[in-house]
Amino acid sequence: MSTEANTASKAPWNSTLAGWLLLWVVITAVLAVTLPGFPAAIAGGLIWLVAVLLKGGGIKGPQRIQVVVMLSVGSLGLLAGLLNGADGRHLLRALEANQMVIAMLIGVSFLRLVTSGELNGTDTLPTGRKALLSTLAGPHLFGSVINMSALFIVGDRLSQRQPLSILQALIMSRAFSLCAHWSPFFAAMGVALVNAPGAQLATLASVGIPLSLVMLGYTYWELSRTPEADQLTGYPLNSGSLWLPLLLAVLVLVGHQIWPEVPVLTLVTLIAVLVALGWSVLREGVSGVYKSVQHVQTALPRQGNEVMLFLGAAVLGAGVAALLDSFDIQLSFATFGAHQAFVVLLIMVTLAMVGMHPVTSVTLVGSLLAPVVEDPNLLALVFLMTWAFGAGISPFSGLQLSLLSRYQVNAMALLRRNWRYALMLLLADYLALLVYGWVSQ
Repeated sequence: MSTEANTASKAPWNSTLAGWLLLWVVITAVLAVTLPGFPAAIAGGLIWLVAVLLKGGGIKGPQRIQVVVMLSVGSLGLLAGLLNGADGRHLLRALEANQMVIAMLIGVSFLRLVTSGELNGTDTLPTGRKALLSTLAGPHLFGSVINMSALFIVGDRLSQRQPLSILQALIMSRAFSLCAHWSPFFAAMGVALVNAPGAQLATLASVGIPLSLVMLGYTYWELSRTPEADQLTGYPLNSGSLWLPLLLAVLVLVGHQIWPEVPVLTLVTLIAVLVALGWSVLREGVSGVYKSVQHVQTALPRQGNEVMLFLGAAVLGAGVAALLDSFDIQLSFATFGAHQAFVVLLIMVTLAMVGMHPVTSVTLVGSLLAPVVEDPNLLALVFLMTWAFGAGISPFSGLQLSLLSRYQVNAMALLRRNWRYALMLLLADYLALLVYGWVSQ
């Protein structure tokens, strides 16, 4: 505890203040949805203040370029649109700064207080082909709840005695990225629901869960046939570690039945924070309170790069919408079904493969298509599929870059091993869109 205290005491004042402001982003964003008349601009203003305090959130490399481009293009679009007579609501949208998605990411981060002990257990690591299944299930289930933190916890455990192998990295990256198809605690779902207004979590999950299971099954079949599977050291999965994903899923479903008027993102945020803080305090008492404070002051400021990505996306989306509004440009489709959706998916995954972050492409496509597509669920499915494909396969994704920087796993080596998986995933996506289109008619 003393080490953590020393670390916290050495944190710059602006970083500590940003952490507390991000906590207030969660509170004010929830109030804006649940308390009539509470202005959403308060949470948005706090997000902009955090961006200033963190001086861009420490974002670097290709993502920094994308944030600068999003902010620049969005600001120019807003300026041109407003000067040409666009409605002022577009400026308000930019000021509100994707607050519910950011609030959800902050809220979900508190679940690390609950899961760190369970994931860092002392179980003996399984070996051989039997370890493949548990190593697929672990990152998928835990990643669906605590996102990238699960990847690092599992990866650190597997690489304690020897470097992470290509096979282990393939299993982890596929298992983790497939969460994007269905998990309400995953950033992809938040972005999809915001950029395809009217889409329903239950509908999206009813397509995404079977799709993920199919691709997990394909991964098991493909990788278990490789020679190195016999020497695989995997991650242990036990029944005691499954309670949190199951509890959260039940709470979200029950909460949605009791308060159907409350958006799913708000429910997810509230449930994540209350479960994490309640469990931490009840289980550890004063120590739990201390750890929660440390999380606010040290862990939340480290999410500055995500804050900047979603802030830039909000400005880009508002700018594009303002420009289209001011010139009265409206796209139209004779029909937008599974075939058209798959074409959009191919365009978006191509952009992901050359380095465009899904936040950028989803925001851009959502601004163009959401007003004219009759079925928002179909559009949201495309967004989720794009995220899952880009995260798991693109060498420029945050997941792949994290494997490179933390475990020295070559992203291009993963790409060479993933080409069959990529084709199978696109085929599965197309079939899922066809089935959804047929069932929804």
